[in-house]
Amino acid sequence: MATESLAFALPRVASRRRTGYWRLTGAMLLQVLAVSYALSGLIQGFGWWFALVATSAAVLVTGAGLRSLGIPRGVVSLLLLLESVAIMTAGYGRGSGLLGIIPTPATIASWSQYLQQAMLSIYQQGTPADPLPEFLFLVVGGGCLLALILDTLAVAIRLPAFTAIGVAAVLVVPAALLGDGLDPIALAASAAAYLWLLRSDVRTRRPGTPRPGAALSVGASAITIAVVLAGTAPGFDHGGATSFTAGGISIGGTVTPLVDLGKDLRRPAAVRALTYTTSAASGQYLKLASLDQFTGSVWKHRERDTKRLGDGTKIGPVAGLSTGVKTTKITTSVSIDNMTSRWLPAPAPVQSVSGLNGTWSWDPDDLTIGGINSTTQGQKYTATSLMLQPTADQLKAAGGFVPVDVQRDLFLPPNMPTIIEDTALTATKDALTEYDKAVALQDYFRDNSFVYSTQTPLKQGFDGDGTRVIARFLEVKSGYCVHFASAMALMARTLGIPSRVAEGYLPGATSGGTASNPGEYTVTSDDLHAWPELYFAGVGWVSFEPTVGRGTVPDYTRPQTDAAAPPPTSASTSGAAPRALVPTDPANPAGSATPTSGSSAQPLATGIGVGLLVVAVLLLPAVWRRMRRRRRLRELSDEWGGATLVWDELRDTVRDLGWTAPTTETPRVFAGRIAAAVAGTPAEQSVMRLLGELERDAYGPPTRRWAGGLADDLEAVVSALEAQAGPVLRVKAWLIPVSLLPAGWPSAARPRTAA
Repeated sequence: MATESLAFALPRVASRRRTGYWRLTGAMLLQVLAVSYALSGLIQGFGWWFALVATSAAVLVTGAGLRSLGIPRGVVSLLLLLESVAIMTAGYGRGSGLLGIIPTPATIASWSQYLQQAMLSIYQQGTPADPLPEFLFLVVGGGCLLALILDTLAVAIRLPAFTAIGVAAVLVVPAALLGDGLDPIALAASAAAYLWLLRSDVRTRRPGTPRPGAALSVGASAITIAVVLAGTAPGFDHGGATSFTAGGISIGGTVTPLVDLGKDLRRPAAVRALTYTTSAASGQYLKLASLDQFTGSVWKHRERDTKRLGDGTKIGPVAGLSTGVKTTKITTSVSIDNMTSRWLPAPAPVQSVSGLNGTWSWDPDDLTIGGINSTTQGQKYTATSLMLQPTADQLKAAGGFVPVDVQRDLFLPPNMPTIIEDTALTATKDALTEYDKAVALQDYFRDNSFVYSTQTPLKQGFDGDGTRVIARFLEVKSGYCVHFASAMALMARTLGIPSRVAEGYLPGATSGGTASNPGEYTVTSDDLHAWPELYFAGVGWVSFEPTVGRGTVPDYTRPQTDAAAPPPTSASTSGAAPRALVPTDPANPAGSATPTSGSSAQPLATGIGVGLLVVAVLLLPAVWRRMRRRRRLRELSDEWGGATLVWDELRDTVRDLGWTAPTTETPRVFAGRIAAAVAGTPAEQSVMRLLGELERDAYGPPTRRWAGGLADDLEAVVSALEAQAGPVLRVKAWLIPVSLLPAGWPSAARPRTAA
């Protein structure tokens, strides 16, 4: 008899195990889909997405199929590794593999070439990047690796909770590279898929009637709170890591410096970056670096041979500058507070620097000063610079000749949107000289309904500095300094004028002083700025200010003004009150060294939103419990349910009302307790009828008979129990339904008997 029972049991166990493998595989596929959504925006098009999902699905489905055939779990993991190697060999071995799928040394060399090219392209490309073969190599390889990690952890060694490590490692990529950080929806989807994987593992280990309500309710609540708070609570921003106002400013550490600048401009509250004093009569633009290499997707600093910078070493000469242009030497003493960069902020062009700690070098081409294993954090130094004061007549006479080493600053990527060149031609249709064209471009942005906004590009999905972004900016006419500077630089190149983008800081604000001694200037993250520089033979690189509402238009772009005024700075004023030297984003009013974002109503609105969210979360268990009861009653009415379903609802009801309902208690004893509690009411007979149906289903001959009236009897008993409990217990049962917890969960309930 035992042998016969075992013979029947073994097929059931095998079938249950196969079902469990496929259940886990489905959950892992959902995790891959969620992760792939998070990666959206890194690469253009949909080919990469299909490659990622198809590769991962092939590995995961193969694993489930092999295990269903009875192959040991450990062996399957090895076979999946071999499958992944075969996929990479077939796709990226360039025909070097044996039979096309077995790697050889030439295959390894091919993979190495793809990897090296990918590293170079990552440095050159912005986001979204072009779907280059080397990027698809990373996507397919990453898909195989992700599938192997998920399968090994969730199935082979039965530790699905640790799959969060692999998923988190993938999510770090979009969080670090995308301009607006990790999408909260993608994060929520990944978290939900992770919870479902854990639930699938539980069902595989402990098969039975699924009761995911409590676990999924807690998980959904946690995900909802995290996502909503991330979008509404004060101090959080959609911009990813730059949202934390306590953090310092970091510049030049990634492949998208201008996008990073935008993140810092969107900080909810400004962070003080540095303070400085200057011998100039007014505050100065502090330049960090020249972004002179344009890839089509991003502006970046061209890496060149540099010279070691000693204390007080003379820097120069200034490229293109002739002796006929008036210059004034100034000194600026800078103290870095909370800013980390490999580039040194100073008025340009720099002539010498003293007082630096660490090892530094300077670029003979653009005079940028960069650290060699050193950063700006905590530095105190004095920079000597030149103030260039060309006249309008000098600039009009300049131009035409472009030195060989400057011609690279005319490069334009292929297939650039036509709106960029068309707009440049329209804006400069009446201009004759290159100077006139440059001034016309600057005026076009300041006089044609353009609006300064750090939020519009983010909300409308065109943040960045690539050609497609600039084309969209010219249509929308709303953006911030990155878009204004990039647009003018590109438009100048279409007109044959060499150009580049400068990154740095506006002059900041001073707390007082006199006309001859303005005092100390404070520069914050709100003063981060980008502006275009155009090349004119005999003058060199000349700054312009197209950004509406920010900075100051250079005097040399206004022929009628005094030519002796300095280039892009703010006029000096006197007085004891703090004053902002440049207009700032309307979200951060001028005149404050530590501005905050939002209106006075923002905290109230946020408080109301968070309060409503908390209330909604607290009501989730009650809603879930009511939905469960309605579903059971509906199934009874639709002839799908039986007495067992009725008994589940009765046990849940009495648990919510504070009774104990141990699973070891027989139905007849349990029914006796209920009947005693509702004695003298019609519900007493209903309880006995329900007990009879349960015993008939359990001990009687199998039938396909449907017993009518179960739903009516159940509702009668439930109503009688709730009426007998009183209003306080009814409210408690409604708000805190303990029946959502597993039956063995510890509670304060005590055995309930009839009064």
